[in-house]
Amino acid sequence: MTSERPMADDPQARVLKGIAASPGVAIGAATVIDSDHLPVPRHHVDPEDVEGQIERLRNAIEGSRQELEEIRARLGEDAPADYRLILDAHLMMHSDELLIDIATHAIRDECISAEWAVERAVHSIKRHLEQAPDPYFRDRAIDVQHVGKRIHSQLVGRVSSLPPMGQDAVLVIDDLHPADAAHLLDAPVAALVTGLGSATSHTAILARTLEIPSVVGVPNVTQLVGSGDRLVVDGLHGRVVLSPDSATCQEAEARGRRYQLFTRNLRAHGVHSVTLDGVPVEVLANVDLPSEVTLAVREQAPGIGLYRTEFLFMNRQEPPSEDEQLGVYRDIARVAGSRPVVLRSFDIGGDNLTIEKGALGLNPALGLRAIRLALARPEMFRTQLRAVLKAATAGDLRLLFPLVSGLTELRRAKQELARARAELEEEGAAIGSVHVGAMIELPAAVVMADRIAAEVDFMAVGTNDLVQYSLAVDRTNPQVAYLADALDPAVLRQLDRVISVGKDADRPVSMCGDMATDPVALPIVAGLGFRSVSVPIAAMPLAREILRAIDTRQARGVVDRALACDTALDVRVLVRKSFPQLDPVWQEAGIDD
Repeated sequence: MTSERPMADDPQARVLKGIAASPGVAIGAATVIDSDHLPVPRHHVDPEDVEGQIERLRNAIEGSRQELEEIRARLGEDAPADYRLILDAHLMMHSDELLIDIATHAIRDECISAEWAVERAVHSIKRHLEQAPDPYFRDRAIDVQHVGKRIHSQLVGRVSSLPPMGQDAVLVIDDLHPADAAHLLDAPVAALVTGLGSATSHTAILARTLEIPSVVGVPNVTQLVGSGDRLVVDGLHGRVVLSPDSATCQEAEARGRRYQLFTRNLRAHGVHSVTLDGVPVEVLANVDLPSEVTLAVREQAPGIGLYRTEFLFMNRQEPPSEDEQLGVYRDIARVAGSRPVVLRSFDIGGDNLTIEKGALGLNPALGLRAIRLALARPEMFRTQLRAVLKAATAGDLRLLFPLVSGLTELRRAKQELARARAELEEEGAAIGSVHVGAMIELPAAVVMADRIAAEVDFMAVGTNDLVQYSLAVDRTNPQVAYLADALDPAVLRQLDRVISVGKDADRPVSMCGDMATDPVALPIVAGLGFRSVSVPIAAMPLAREILRAIDTRQARGVVDRALACDTALDVRVLVRKSFPQLDPVWQEAGIDD
């Protein structure tokens, strides 16, 4: 646990540090709820009881599924769309072939109780997800654990729910299950603090949807805070002030009011993002699930800059069929209408499809993942390509190949696409035209960007992996995560080259990744020459506001100076000094000096 002194000079108060999950500032009395630590009956059963245990497992899964469906139906379509997406994802996990098969085989092969088998299955899947190179899959590990707990509760005959709470309450809990969170829709709390979670976890997504200030990932918070304790929850800076004095509370209330006004103003300013000197910069949407496309359209996104197809392949022993993928991609295209949708071919590791000992390798980030896995399993890859080509008749679908390291991989991927197209033409199937792009997220791809540009229709820079591979930093490792800064001059020089190559080759270059959502980095992004960025839906209003407040000519001058800087910190200081007009926006967005 990390603690620090609060700003107010109060000897009784202290600050607990966590992760800023949902912006805003709130004050309230804590309602502390311990996690439901149900004992797991770990015992062997007689062989004649095996089928009975499997029947218990099936009944528990069905009971848990029905409970979620009842909650989903009770909430109806008036519930926030993001929350409905979360429940839909958990319902989908109840049909997870991998979880069911692992648990069933454990019961049959080892004659163990259903509770023990569920625990084994959840642990196995969760462990592999936590080691995945893509943070999307690492964040889904906690969802698998949630589903496992619900099934376990059904097995032991206990279903937990949140107690009644007032609007001034601060809910303090180790982790919030999506089904339990239905209570917050009917009776919102002032703030939420959890011991577990990340900024992209479903708990954080729900909190942002409900606009509840939230801090997650506060170690041992349920042991440090008592029910009734007064708290200031700062969802802008990821801080929880325990036992604040009156001065701290007054300052927090003022900041909370300012932030509410700030967010209202962001929405009032409209959806266009044109810089002060009249340069349009598209702010596209990143999405993970089909229903999010509807949210992006509602937010008036000009397109989907990155649609991750991984969810279809997640935790399955067999990949999705062509018809299953076709249905999803076609629906996406129809909802998007005339808006372009960039579908990234599956960026997963072999571990996400099957649980095999040693499948991950010693270093998952350098192993069999993304385009490498696709080329290693051409039948699975071609199934996806066929589905994309068929779905392209319904809209403007574009195909993006991830983790391309050079021309060999790119050409092989294009050959598979040509083969899929030839097969469909021979079958007489209706197919659409699909633009092809390559993700530039490896230093090798930056070096070869001129050659890559000559063979694709567009390029997209994935800054998360580019930072990881350029600086040799694992962002999930707290000992080195501070080094993972996209404003490092070593990264900026690579971005400058990619943009230059794109201009010379007349190929559009977009950016997706955390750099595009960083309010301090965005002026640099525009100054480099990016005219299209793709960000999470919730980040779109702030990105538009930042871009509307800068002049790209001035920003280019700052970029030239940034390229000559020695460190990422130097660049951040330079940006803060160069754009004083953004100070109010940065301050209200929670950016510290």
